[in-house]
Amino acid sequence: MKRTFITFVCAMTHSLFSFAQLIPLDDAALQESHGFMGHHIAFDALDANPPAEQNQPDSNALNQVSFFSGQVHDSQTYQSKNAALDALTGLSKDGLSLTQGIEIDLEIQASLDMQWQDNDGFNDIGDGTSGSLTLSGIHLGSHKGPITRQMLESDQPFLDSELAVINNLLIDLDSKQGMFITIEELGDRFGNGLDIIVNDIYLGNEQASAGGLLIENLSNFIQDKNLNQLNQTFGFNLSTLDDGKNTANGNWLPINAIVLTEEGSADTSVDLGLPSIDGLPSISTNTTIDASFAVYMDKVAWVDDGGEFGIADLMIYDGLDTNGDGIDDTVGPAKLTQMKIETIDHTAYNGEQVKALYIENLDFKADIAMGSIYVGNPQTGSLGSLHIKGLDTAGTSVWIYAH
Repeated sequence: MKRTFITFVCAMTHSLFSFAQLIPLDDAALQESHGFMGHHIAFDALDANPPAEQNQPDSNALNQVSFFSGQVHDSQTYQSKNAALDALTGLSKDGLSLTQGIEIDLEIQASLDMQWQDNDGFNDIGDGTSGSLTLSGIHLGSHKGPITRQMLESDQPFLDSELAVINNLLIDLDSKQGMFITIEELGDRFGNGLDIIVNDIYLGNEQASAGGLLIENLSNFIQDKNLNQLNQTFGFNLSTLDDGKNTANGNWLPINAIVLTEEGSADTSVDLGLPSIDGLPSISTNTTIDASFAVYMDKVAWVDDGGEFGIADLMIYDGLDTNGDGIDDTVGPAKLTQMKIETIDHTAYNGEQVKALYIENLDFKADIAMGSIYVGNPQTGSLGSLHIKGLDTAGTSVWIYAH
């Protein structure tokens, strides 16, 4: 499991350190790309007692709401109303100078393409044929219903009114100690999360698509009906902690992250005895990252010629035993703890000295529930269910470098 997780991390981060070819777009191509973001930012005092419920969004919400807004908030109010949830996350804000920051509410829809170019191809002497990895037709939005085959093949799958919702994105910054960020609500309380569609994935060239990708209803709102279904499937007795918002049919679990940078005179990072490197990204050796989240997805699937292979009813979390009986009873957040990042000199597998990004202590702990692993569709093509208990990558380190 650790090897699989490390491979995934390496694959996701490799493109950050690889050559990317930027191709100029003509007017026609530019007209085919579109995105939505708000037309104003409003800074107002945060209501410490927000309404318990909101009406379900109207289908014409595009013409009625502000897509993007920000609010100044009092972090003490935030901390007090989320004290119980903070206790679950393990992320302590003690010592952070959290006073006032910004709060952002966002409704967004976007379309884009991405391409990674390998100019020398696959060879050892540098005369290979140029190849590329292309994600064509990446679409972000929120459809109020199941994603259809027609949407998966469309270059504009979402209506203009089908905007993904992110509420209460809170950011606090401290000039000496770094940043605290949290997303309280990804998606809405009616089960409509973030939908991500990738029409085509091309490997090597763009002559034939290897398939597409679908992530349906990604959200940190854990609905009672979904949790009850997983409880029934696996024999759990899990519940969610009251989020304090009088939310019907489920509860929110905030997505939290803290990026801490120690003061220059108080270096508490692990000293590896390695020299500093000129010309590499300025990433402090004193920077640590902590994060926690619990998310649910209706579906994650590889899509090919109208067929699917995927996982339905996927929840990533950390089960907690709050009453000491040895049985998990509460949905807590998965945690990334004290991950450190720095740039170093590294000896590659063949003895060559290279410059590398070093990720130390990739300490990730989670439980993963998969309600159905399926081929075709979850209802008729289920291969069964899978629960991964106690995923723990503590002590794992990753080196990323060019070859």
